[in-house]
Amino acid sequence: MKKRIIAWLGILFILKTSLQAELLEKTGTTGFVFLKIPASARQIAMGESGIALPNASSDALFVNPALVALMTQKNAFSFSYGDWYVDTYHQTFSYVRNLNLFGFIGVNILNYQVGEMQKTRILSSYEADYLQEGENNKYKNLGTFSAGAYSIGLSFARQLTDKFSIGTNLKYVHESIDVYSADNVVADIGFIFFTGYRSLRVGAYLQNFGLETQYVSESFKMPQIMTLGISGDLLGSYNSPTYLAYTLEAKHPNDESEKIHVGVEALWNNIITLRGGYKFGSDYEKFTVGIGLRFIFQEKLFHLDMAYMNHEYLQSTMRYTLSMEL
Repeated sequence: MKKRIIAWLGILFILKTSLQAELLEKTGTTGFVFLKIPASARQIAMGESGIALPNASSDALFVNPALVALMTQKNAFSFSYGDWYVDTYHQTFSYVRNLNLFGFIGVNILNYQVGEMQKTRILSSYEADYLQEGENNKYKNLGTFSAGAYSIGLSFARQLTDKFSIGTNLKYVHESIDVYSADNVVADIGFIFFTGYRSLRVGAYLQNFGLETQYVSESFKMPQIMTLGISGDLLGSYNSPTYLAYTLEAKHPNDESEKIHVGVEALWNNIITLRGGYKFGSDYEKFTVGIGLRFIFQEKLFHLDMAYMNHEYLQSTMRYTLSMEL
């Protein structure tokens, strides 16, 4: 089994090395950037970290699909909503089914909408000559158009040993602006490893690995991100009613510089969770905070999480996640 673990680490290292060759081509060189928007309120509240935190619900499919292999319940659902920058919004849905010895299968859906915008074009000199006095002499109104994007994914995760789990997503992604559109297929792969040294856990997650695609006449790459992280428990343990845990992650995107994200999570009496995080290396997004509530309704366990993310220039954002386990 150690050889299999080493093999998976080798695959992730090779994929990471392939991304390093692209370091000279940075900002503005990728498409489908909506895939980089964090989908979980828990993840956002902890500084967009959490790939090595085991007690995750089905929204772990957006954080690290290997985490769902540690679920003890038969089914898990999750729905998330967030107001994003400049009046856009972002929604996700996930479902995971425990198939016992076979592993875990799931489905995840992400929807990002920009809304309607005004469509105009510059007037020709001929048209400008026939304008009435007081009319706009630069642009012609052509009505409105909309823009948006979505992804639909299938997931599989399995616990290979009591210390090592892997998970994957295979996603169809689509993006459109007015009458133009582009689509592609991308994959995620992640793992989590319990080191056996105290409570230290190690995780790795490669997101949006895929071939280049084309939008109208321009080719572009996928927004790939390689994340390596650790987590551990400062007080209690992650499966106890009260605990304090930390996360530390290094993120290597192929369209911007590397970043370090840190986060903490404190659960009290299996009811209230407080979270905080900070993103080192980010120019405009720094600190995050959040709160969570666990409750039983009709013999089912629910999680309600909220997160706040600060932005220096744009409006700050809120994310809400409701998950259920049964």
